[in-house]
Amino acid sequence: MLPDLSNILRRKALAFILMLSLGLFLLLSRLPAFASSDSSLVLTPSFGVENGGLALGGNLRYFFMPNLAGEIDAGYGTSLCQNCRLSATTLTGNLVYEIHPTGRLFLYVVAGGGAALADLSSPESARALWGEFDAGGGVGYRLTRSVGLSLEERWFIPVSGSIAGASPGTLSFDRTFLGIAVSF
Repeated sequence: MLPDLSNILRRKALAFILMLSLGLFLLLSRLPAFASSDSSLVLTPSFGVENGGLALGGNLRYFFMPNLAGEIDAGYGTSLCQNCRLSATTLTGNLVYEIHPTGRLFLYVVAGGGAALADLSSPESARALWGEFDAGGGVGYRLTRSVGLSLEERWFIPVSGSIAGASPGTLSFDRTFLGIAVSF
């Protein structure tokens, strides 16, 4: 039996992209962070899509080092899936590493964990609370000294708990957000 060539190519491409990204972040990590010495808080209200449905949320970052921040992230989204209708509210705590290749452009990676409250409304009604891990990355552009736009992609993966009536794949959330970053 021959291995599936497309899966092997996908894995190698993903490994190459991850290694290239890591190298880029290490190379550019010496540049200053979005939050300057007089403003260490950044608030980003956002909207976007989560598993094909609408989502709202935001985060608050506190920069305790020039390129490293702690973050509280909250979001609400509805998911479109084949056999169910599911909405989820997430609350996570994260570490954020940010770099600035230019004076206006900023890139970041984020990882952490927290909890999700899921509400299944079809084919049956059910509600569950579970622990989750989240990771992602984003890019932003400063419009002024204290206001910028950001676009991010995050993945939320449950690590505990489940919900009856939902297939396991619907419990992992993929969220794309567009936000306005305001530093204080």
